[in-house]
Amino acid sequence: MVQEWKIREVEDLANLISKSKSVALVSISNIPSKKLQEMRRNLGEIATLRISRNNLIKRALEKVKIKDMDKYIKGPTGLIFCNADPLKLKRILDDCKTTAPIKANAIAPCDIVVPAGETSLTPGPVLAEIQNVGIKAKIDKGKIVIEEDSLVARRGEKISEELANVLARLRIEPIEVSLKIMAAYEDGILYTPDVLQINDEKLFSDIKNAHLNAFNLAINSNIINSFTIQFIIIRAFNNARNLALNSEIINRDTIEFLLRMAYQQMNSLKSKISL
Repeated sequence: MVQEWKIREVEDLANLISKSKSVALVSISNIPSKKLQEMRRNLGEIATLRISRNNLIKRALEKVKIKDMDKYIKGPTGLIFCNADPLKLKRILDDCKTTAPIKANAIAPCDIVVPAGETSLTPGPVLAEIQNVGIKAKIDKGKIVIEEDSLVARRGEKISEELANVLARLRIEPIEVSLKIMAAYEDGILYTPDVLQINDEKLFSDIKNAHLNAFNLAINSNIINSFTIQFIIIRAFNNARNLALNSEIINRDTIEFLLRMAYQQMNSLKSKISL
């Protein structure tokens, strides 16, 4: 027999999905609970994060008849309900990125540097722990001070338990954590992560280039519309004038240029005769 709380949870999730403009499955894998709560607060009133069991999320999606979205549920998963479209939600989540301590045996995502300066740590066994991982440190005015910038791990290196503990004590958090969208849904359309990885600047550039290419094609093909007619008329006028000039056809648009050209030719001939 299905437990009552599971039935209520599915009903609640299905109701939230139905009321939201968009819904997204997000991975919460490897995000510390403290950081997860911080992200939840950062979302504020813009979006709501709900964490539930994967099988209950699948049942809720089935209940509201959203097909294929359950295929993207992998590992620890949360649901985000938002009244913005998926692209805007992706930008919101990117702005909510935060950092977290690195764990023992994890791979350094970047070069990790402990900066020089005073720490909040008071003298004690931690001083030896800091020095044992290759960091130059001393005691000054009752505080542990890092004497110089210290590179303690390069990108790709495995982090020892000792170093992980020291970095945590120094409050150095080299891991970037975020709620990663695995799939999003809005108005019958399912959005996958590759579709949502759109850079605003690149999108604007692509649209601008597409517009320019279409405009040039229309001009070269003599396609007349409200965007091209002015340029086509100007080009036709210039072509007609150049033809008239090259053929020495005299009219009100060419006579001034032809007289000026004739005058220049006369002066050139005059200078040659004088020589």
